[in-house]
Amino acid sequence: MANLKKYIPLTLGAAFTAGVLTYLYASRIEARRFRLESMALKLGPESSTTGNGGRHHSLRILHISDLHLLEKDLHKAEFLESITDDDYDLVVLTGDIFQNEGGFVHWQSLLKRKPRLGAFAVLGNHDYFLYDWYQKTIGRITKTRRPKERRDVSAWISHLERAGYRVLQNEVVNLNEVGISILGVDYPTIEPALLNGLLARVPKNQMIFALFHLPYKLKMLCEAGVKLGFGGHTHGGQVRIPGIGAVFTDSELASHEASGLVWRGDTAFHISRGLGADPRTNFRLFCPPAATILEVQV
Repeated sequence: MANLKKYIPLTLGAAFTAGVLTYLYASRIEARRFRLESMALKLGPESSTTGNGGRHHSLRILHISDLHLLEKDLHKAEFLESITDDDYDLVVLTGDIFQNEGGFVHWQSLLKRKPRLGAFAVLGNHDYFLYDWYQKTIGRITKTRRPKERRDVSAWISHLERAGYRVLQNEVVNLNEVGISILGVDYPTIEPALLNGLLARVPKNQMIFALFHLPYKLKMLCEAGVKLGFGGHTHGGQVRIPGIGAVFTDSELASHEASGLVWRGDTAFHISRGLGADPRTNFRLFCPPAATILEVQV
């Protein structure tokens, strides 16, 4: 027993050291190792006859999300400049953009080159609400502890518009020249009656793309005829266990659906891992931050 007791401090010390090293790696290295990934996606032959004379064509779409921009985020701003300075058909930004007013200094980094069909954005919970530590942690357990008063986001929208984005707050934009409509769902979701009213303005046979921050009520979007959706919020889980997946998705998604391509019937949803994390921890493990280029065949 005496021999066993002398190993307890060594074991505790080793565990503490491992914990500190893991935290330093996750917060100082992996959280700053930004990636630009790419994937190809075919939406199916039945959706190619959509206002374009039945001709197949492709779209190059950049999806970025969950930036959580702070004034100090110079490296992240440089990465954004580099990936948006390219030729795209669409650029979509799915929320949690400026963590606070200090992040506004990076507005010019959000879009360096104008996409052919435009750049569109929706806002997220960190755009609308200011969280303290208690609300962010306990609020995950009980909704009653989450902030309730939305802040004025007019400055958020102004800076996004200056950068070249059109911010959609439960709105639809018809890109009739390519037979596509962009639906922007405001955080946290959209009521069915309003959704139906917006979709009534979409020309017949138009393909519908949806932007949202929180992956919530995806079935409703599928039933509404959305063909491709873009969302964020999950950060890919932030912490992933190899062979298991995300520990927590903070959404209706399962652990293995925390990021990447998610299918619901014939509807594809791309869920971004995002480029940021909650600034209080900025902690990512086996889940590096990423933006994604989608080569979409329609």
